[in-house]
Amino acid sequence: MKRDWIRTMVSKLAATLAVLLFLLLVPAVAAGSLPLWGALLLGALGVVVLNGACGVLLALQAGEEAPRQEQPVPSAVPLRVVRGGRAA
Repeated sequence: MKRDWIRTMVSKLAATLAVLLFLLLVPAVAAGSLPLWGALLLGALGVVVLNGACGVLLALQAGEEAPRQEQPVPSAVPLRVVRGGRAA
């Protein structure tokens, strides 16, 4: 139980840091303090980290769903035909 909580928090932190990396890359390239090839390399790394974090979060979310209990199939109710051809 604790491991899932830690995995969730680390994944959320990684996703947040990847998004912040994307927000910092654009102004850094525009200002000229980061070369374009460096920004592309860091951007690709950010995409990989974000993909991994979202994959872990989706897997944990799918595991939390409670298994549905099969409901018993109701027995067939005997119907009889009445006037007008409709079942009652």
